[in-house]
Amino acid sequence: MKKNVVIWMLAAMLAMTAAGCGDDGKPEPDGAAGTEAAGGTEAAEEPGGAAAAEPVKSESAAFDLKGADYVTLCDYSAIEVTIEGRYGVEDADVTAYLAQLLSDYGPFYTDDPDKTTIEEGDIVDVDYVGKKDGVAFDRGSAEHQLLDVSNNSSVDGSRFIDGFTDGLLGASVGDTVDCDVTFPDNYGNEELAGQPVVFTFTVNAIQKEMTVEDVDDAFAKEQFQVETAEEMRAQLREYLESVAVYNRERDAYQAVQDYLLENCTVEVPEDYLAARLSDYRRNFIATNCGGDESQLESFLDVYYGQSVEEMEEYWREMTERSIRLELIMDLIAEELAVEVDEEALADYASQMAAGNGYGSAEEMYPSYGFGDPDYGEVYFRRLYRYDQALDQVIEMAVVHVNDTGAAGSGSEADTGTEAVDGEAGTETE
Repeated sequence: MKKNVVIWMLAAMLAMTAAGCGDDGKPEPDGAAGTEAAGGTEAAEEPGGAAAAEPVKSESAAFDLKGADYVTLCDYSAIEVTIEGRYGVEDADVTAYLAQLLSDYGPFYTDDPDKTTIEEGDIVDVDYVGKKDGVAFDRGSAEHQLLDVSNNSSVDGSRFIDGFTDGLLGASVGDTVDCDVTFPDNYGNEELAGQPVVFTFTVNAIQKEMTVEDVDDAFAKEQFQVETAEEMRAQLREYLESVAVYNRERDAYQAVQDYLLENCTVEVPEDYLAARLSDYRRNFIATNCGGDESQLESFLDVYYGQSVEEMEEYWREMTERSIRLELIMDLIAEELAVEVDEEALADYASQMAAGNGYGSAEEMYPSYGFGDPDYGEVYFRRLYRYDQALDQVIEMAVVHVNDTGAAGSGSEADTGTEAVDGEAGTETE
């Protein structure tokens, strides 16, 4: 299903009052139209935040503004814009992204054919059998375990009883080594507590940290559930290409919205702006300061390095921008006779809720209504309708694309969503 970009761009931040920040490090106000939050609707630490736990009546709910009363539209029938970015994917990007994954989720290890003798700092692949009085005991044996010899631990940091790996230093690949150890007196297994045992190790290989060049079919099968490294790379390329498509379409939507904001005349009602700001401020304090306004100054200073006055000015600027765009889209939706498909709306709301950690759309709505679930549902519906209108405007637009090169390996971190449909009307320069 098509991602609804206006909802992402206008209201994403309502669900992440505490977590979301703009490019300058400040938290975004409700809506935050045109921010890089498109497709980044991470939930706050607890879905809905404190405001959702104690529903309130939103001041914004008292208003039912019509764009026709406040907006003079520009000609939006064939908006022409140019976007610039890296919207392609090359082999080097796939390699760089694979290296990033190895770094982010590793380290991963593979056999080092150049090493035969275990030294300090080595990671080794071993089989071992634990015996007490010459008899193997339960849960004392394992195969192909990766051990950090110097730290007497597994590669994931799990510690072993004292002396477990002591006999491995100086051993060679293929050797069988006995290590005499004594279980601590307080060991959980009474039969082994305080008892001397022998662990017999077989050294299978000395390991090295895996690089992109070491990635093989076995790794691809284990980590990506595909049969070959070639299939894995194809999978990564497909993902990066979907990211590139998303970035291109996100930039096109943003450019068209910027055009509308720059070329339409909008009068923002001061009382509505004040209500929205009041709602946002209250919800921000509820979520981040436990509802205690006296903590706001220190919270903003510690987490954002801003004074209350500086942050309130920023909130005002961004909220006014959001309102302007909403009023523009409301009038365009009226002119285009956009009607909401109830089934599609319900389906989208359910997807949004699930994607942001809510059990249902009903649980999500307070995050769109500043803690007011009824208003949140109304506001979400409006944004959905505006999005349908924007889709039509995009389809009529002429979007020139200045592709500056292949998409970089880090571009996927900006999205966190599937690619958006709708390349109609685009051209490449």
